[in-house]
Amino acid sequence: MQDIIIIGAGPAGCRTAEIVARKGYKVLVLEEHPEIGVPTQCTGLVSKRIGKIPAHIILNKIKKAKFCCKDNCFEIKSKEPMLLLDRRKYDIFLANRARKAGAKIKLSTCFLDFKNGIVFTNRGKFETKILVGADGPNSSVAKSTGIKLPNHLLFALQVNVESSFDPKTVELHFGSDVAASSFAWIVPESRKIARVGLMTTKNPSKYLNRLLKKFEKARISNKTGDIIRYDLIKESVVDNVLLVGDAACQLKSFSSGGLVYNKICAEIAGNAIIRSLRQNDFSKKFLLENYDRKWKEKLAWPINQGLFFKWIFSQISDTPLFFSLVRILNLDKLANFLDVDFLQK
Repeated sequence: MQDIIIIGAGPAGCRTAEIVARKGYKVLVLEEHPEIGVPTQCTGLVSKRIGKIPAHIILNKIKKAKFCCKDNCFEIKSKEPMLLLDRRKYDIFLANRARKAGAKIKLSTCFLDFKNGIVFTNRGKFETKILVGADGPNSSVAKSTGIKLPNHLLFALQVNVESSFDPKTVELHFGSDVAASSFAWIVPESRKIARVGLMTTKNPSKYLNRLLKKFEKARISNKTGDIIRYDLIKESVVDNVLLVGDAACQLKSFSSGGLVYNKICAEIAGNAIIRSLRQNDFSKKFLLENYDRKWKEKLAWPINQGLFFKWIFSQISDTPLFFSLVRILNLDKLANFLDVDFLQK
């Protein structure tokens, strides 16, 4: 019998595992892939709110964001550099922390179902008091346990491009011809390599191929894709079960970055699980009060702010004049009053 089983060994799952395991509880993490951090799931651009990270995981520090519609652009300077992470190394770092805390991680183990405290997998059955779904935007745990997920989806594709880049500036490109209902990005790892990708409500392949034409002679590698589910989930718990991370749509609605929000919610989840185990109360009511409501106190407003900015940019994404006016009228200075994570200071 496990005290807690976590499905998914990504950042949210491993952070939750570490917190609970440090209190001496039996924690088992089940990961469907044979290797931690593979495939890479996001661009990996984060603020310093991500916490202390070993230097070898940080690939670049970026100071400016350039917003463009066709040839019209404006720039915003960050008060503090954004950090570009090696996502594979970051995931391994968190998994190792969880193991050192006492959690066990089983790879190549696929979740199939959960009934009456029994987790069914391709490698046998496991009994647990609490099940945590940290298994991403198409959470099998949510489907198995009847937790309703938001239906807003984006489809993302990204590649590595070898060319020439400004290493201190990330570019965001808008327009229905660039990425329908969202945007494309160029995030430099160095002067010679950048992560180039986009999110869209439609087939992302044609948009990415169009975007890559500006890098015709460049070497393209490491193509990855993902589904992004966003919006404020109505409830992230049922009896004996909670969702955390991308499975609970705990990500920034505008940029779809999830690592900082994942960190915040994993800490809340871990503490809620510890209280649940101590009190032997695994009811939906208990988990709503101690987890769902607490993480929403911190993130419901930021998520809704992100949705608002997402709507604004959807309205002006095909208006190059707007991007010129922002630069000409120095409206970009208003960004000093905004927080990159939409969190309160």
